[in-house]
Amino acid sequence: MVRRVLLLAVAVLSLTIQVRAATVRATVAGGGTSGTGDRTVTITPAVNDLFVVFCAVNVNTNTAPTMTDDNGSGAYARVTTAQWNTSANTMSVFVRTALMTNTTSTIITCATGSNTSGELVVFAISSMSRVGAGAILQSAVQANQASSTTPAPTFSASVLTANLTLGAVANATNPATLTPPTSWTEDATAGDVGQATPTLGLESVSRNSGFTGTTITWGSTSASAFADIIVELDTSAAPLAGRRRFVTR
Repeated sequence: MVRRVLLLAVAVLSLTIQVRAATVRATVAGGGTSGTGDRTVTITPAVNDLFVVFCAVNVNTNTAPTMTDDNGSGAYARVTTAQWNTSANTMSVFVRTALMTNTTSTIITCATGSNTSGELVVFAISSMSRVGAGAILQSAVQANQASSTTPAPTFSASVLTANLTLGAVANATNPATLTPPTSWTEDATAGDVGQATPTLGLESVSRNSGFTGTTITWGSTSASAFADIIVELDTSAAPLAGRRRFVTR
């Protein structure tokens, strides 16, 4: 009888986790042109947020940047990078390795090495149970793309309809001034941003669910050379740590 109750409890808990749909709760931009050091963005989290952060910097060829924050276990996994303007500039995307445990204002730092300007956009995702690299099902990039062409990065496999997708385009236009893909959302404040001296743009989009294709095509061309990155988050329930299988006999 006890084993049956435990099995039922595990099943109910798993169902509870699976029915929560991951959504973008907030999008915040940061960065700057002062000095040549690391670039930051500040966000106030909600408990259990997962942060996914895009970073773009000018005059920087480092393809192994790192990211941290000042809120507890502020570790991040680098997902991928892409370069533009004949590999003179670099963009990257990171995912936090733990959910947020408080609502304390948090400074996120992208350590790229020397750069002349930088822009960051952080997506706060709610109702995720997977974290770090395990939260990313797949990613894709386009690097060193010419101006007057349309960003259209392609995943290697079709996206699962329940999964959340994010994308960003970095270019040399302030702001980036791109039309988002049909059915994707560009945040009114943080979705199309940039720096003036030297010029840098970063346009970002999100879609909570419903995409089942492979190619995400923006609605306009980029006025300057660009790179782009897209990611698919795995919104399925993470395995429960230490779970045992209870078998009735």
